[in-house]
This record gives sequence, structure tokens and C-alpha cells, in this order.
Amino acid sequence: MVEGRESTEKRVIVLELALEEERSLSRARNKLLEANIRELNEVYDALREKLNELRRRNEKIRIFEEQLVKANKLSVLGELASSIAHEIKNPLISIQGFARRIGTTEDRDKLEKYAKFIEEEADRLTQVLAKLLGFSRMDEPKKDLLNMNDIVDDTVLFMEHHLTRFKNVSISLEKKPDLPMVHVDRIHVQQTMVNLLMNAAQAMPEGGRIQIRTGMNDQYVFISITDTGIGIKDEDLDRIFEPFFTTKEKELGTGLGLSLCKRLIEANAGKIEVESKVGEGTTFTIMIPINAP
Repeated sequence: MVEGRESTEKRVIVLELALEEERSLSRARNKLLEANIRELNEVYDALREKLNELRRRNEKIRIFEEQLVKANKLSVLGELASSIAHEIKNPLISIQGFARRIGTTEDRDKLEKYAKFIEEEADRLTQVLAKLLGFSRMDEPKKDLLNMNDIVDDTVLFMEHHLTRFKNVSISLEKKPDLPMVHVDRIHVQQTMVNLLMNAAQAMPEGGRIQIRTGMNDQYVFISITDTGIGIKDEDLDRIFEPFFTTKEKELGTGLGLSLCKRLIEANAGKIEVESKVGEGTTFTIMIPINAP
């Protein structure tokens, strides 16, 4: 009986010791867990603060980029001003001339004829100004079923006078007839062409030649713009579409023109490719898919 009781007491003591050890381990685990939780909370708070800081920086960068985008568009529109002035000047001269004739004649037929001429020239002015205002748009693409040759013709109409008269640049056109129609935003393609033509002219400070070609392959209808300028170095070719990257002097570019062109064309499910050789010239190719919805 005594031995049995002693054995039982020993087992109780062993169990109590084991229980106490388990409690100690549990308390240690709880303390470790609490320490880990505090550490994780501190890390979480630090990460949240870093995230908020990154968001603030991203917002500043976004605002800065928007300002540069506006500056780039204003720069392009400024260079277009002389060409637009030429397109506006001729209709205005015609309107002034016919208005003076109306004031000096009483012939009914001539009055109607002069009034018709004035109306036609005013319509022409309205179309020119509408296209000019369209260049400032940078929103989501508004696609229509269009012929790329027509887009090229409209853009060259704006640019040719400015480039030939003020930049000493000649333009040659080689358009493939019967191109398939494509779904594309006319203004986005025109904005891209204007940027590429301006860049081509700047790459030829002493003047030169720009060749504009249209064509197609199995997947795309394309517009290629080739200059005879200074070309682009191999190490710069992979970076020219990066935002803010530019090889021009500061007063000549923001480094956003080509990145905007890329964004505009990609928004229309297309792409831009470039080939260049230093001292010989550069070719940019705008490609719009034939079967894009």
C-alpha cells in the first residue's frame, strides 16, 4: 500500500513537473508570438508609410508628366502655326476679295456667285480649324473605319508648307493604292505623324528629304517615314520610346514625343518600329492591324 501510494505521488509529481514545463513553454511561445506580432505590426506600419510615400511620389510624377505632355503638345502646335497660317491665309484673302466685289456690284447673278464662293471658303476654314483643334486631343481612341492614305494626305496638307519653307525639307509620297480600310483613331495617327515629321526635320538641321510610304503585309497597314538625317546610335535605339529619354538639347525636346507616339498607336492595337543608321537616316513605321475590331 505504501509503495503504491509513493508510486502514485511520484507520478503526480512527474505530471505536475511536465505540466509546469508545458506551461513555461506555452508562456515562452506566447511571449515570442506577441513579440513577433509587435514586430510584424511595426513592419506593416513602416510598409504602409512607404506605400503612402510612393503614392504621393507617383501623384507628383503623374502631375509632372501631364504638364510635360501639355508642353509637348503646345510645342508641336507652335511649330504647326506657320503651316496653319498658310492654310488659313488663302481662304481669308478670297473671302476679303469677294466681299469687296459684293460691295461694288448690283448684278444679282454675280452676288449669288460671290456669296457661294465666300461660303465655300468659310467651310474650308472651319475644316482646317477643326483639324487643328483635334491635334490637342489625347483621350481614348475614337475609332472609325478609315483609309490610311487619306490620313497621310490630310497630315501632309498641314505639314508640307512648314517643312519645305522653314525647314528646307522636301517631301516625297509613295502611296499604295487600294489599301484595306482599318479601324483607327484618325487624330491619334495624325498626332503621331506630326511628331515623327518634326523629329525628322530636327534630325536634318541643314535640310534634306523625307519619304512617306504606305503599304501593307499579312497583318498590318503601315505608314513609314524615312529621313536623311544624322541617324540614331545603336545604344540609344532601345531607349528612344522611354518617357523623358531624349538625345536632343533641352530646348528642343521634353523626351516625351516618341513615348506619346508609342502610347497612341498601341491604344489603337498597333505598334511602331524604328530602323536607323548613323549618318544615313532613320525610318519609323506606324503599323495598324488590318483585322482589329
